[in-house]
Amino acid sequence: MNLKKKPKRNQNHFYHSVTKNVLFCITGSIAAIKAPFIIRALKDQGFLVTCIVTEAAKKFITPFSLTLLSDNTCYEDLDFWSENNLHINLARTHDILLIAPATANTIAKCATGIANNLMLNCFVAFEGKKVIVPAMHAEMINSKIVQNNIEKCKNMGCLILGPTYGNLLSEDKGEGRMIEPEEIARCITSLQFNKLNLRDKPILITAGGTTEDIDPVRTLSNRSSGKLGESLARLAYINDAKVIVISSHLIENIGYQKVVKISNSNELKQSMDDSMGSIETLIMAAAVSDYLPIYQNQKIRREKQTEILVEKNEDVLSYITKTYEPKITVGFCLQDDINDSKTPFEKLHQKKCNYIIANDSSNIANDKRSYKIYNANSCIDSFKDVSVHEAAYNILKNIS
Repeated sequence: MNLKKKPKRNQNHFYHSVTKNVLFCITGSIAAIKAPFIIRALKDQGFLVTCIVTEAAKKFITPFSLTLLSDNTCYEDLDFWSENNLHINLARTHDILLIAPATANTIAKCATGIANNLMLNCFVAFEGKKVIVPAMHAEMINSKIVQNNIEKCKNMGCLILGPTYGNLLSEDKGEGRMIEPEEIARCITSLQFNKLNLRDKPILITAGGTTEDIDPVRTLSNRSSGKLGESLARLAYINDAKVIVISSHLIENIGYQKVVKISNSNELKQSMDDSMGSIETLIMAAAVSDYLPIYQNQKIRREKQTEILVEKNEDVLSYITKTYEPKITVGFCLQDDINDSKTPFEKLHQKKCNYIIANDSSNIANDKRSYKIYNANSCIDSFKDVSVHEAAYNILKNIS
């Protein structure tokens, strides 16, 4: 038996010392036309990609194009019969198995162990992490048969990503759209951390920055990108938490309990009020405006008014912790001086938090983060220039 060695590792882009190898399986859905974008997104994250294409998928995408894009051989069913133990070789030499798009037929076979092609044989033999990304019409994804098969795959340890709401084939719209390639790649990146003990924990995560109206034309806002909050939500979901996300930015629903889009601090407070009932852990990553403009019903004319009048905004986090008393609360504190330890302790006690994440303005919208984590007694950890994915992991470690 001639077993292959793992493909050569590339260390150019990925923040871990070892680049992971993804076995990317494409099945017969119209969403297969997005396979090139998934490959590119994975490679941008530093992954090495090997493709397997089913016979049905070849109606939408060619093995030749996948070979060119991945810089690796694209395997198909014909190869299964011409190379000894190909499915074992592929299963042993890859770290993550990704099926995207995954049709109802493929999900049913994965759930029941049917292995009648190269891809399914690899799935059965694979001992690493498996990710299934469904894509089909709403009627199919919502059927009891498909939902039962998805649940069986989850119970076997597969990560299910999506589907989400959006445009479908035949000018339809609804649940069943495959999540976007960039989000798939971000989820695969988050899979590389050690497992966290978050199973079934109800967690509410806020993200982004609020925008307050000054007049019908102008607003007062901040530069928060929502990247860390989104990374926290993604990683919590991947670790089996029951996640509710409230964000000022559009966030793709990869499987969250609920995603709420808000704009201003009043909407944020109302959405948190509506969601806090069953929440045990709150991570308040949203940047809430400290000041509210005194709203003018007409556009402010520069020749008539040179000042914008504001009033102090309510502290939404303090209100929530006082009203609902979650078991664990994580707050954030933006400082001028990251080495100032007095302010984090003051904020921690004022807002009744279990942890405060102290950082400075250099972190805003940055893919690298430097920050300190405080509990009631001390600064328990400090990190410099870590990726936003790793920043999220280091925070979630404290609540797992």
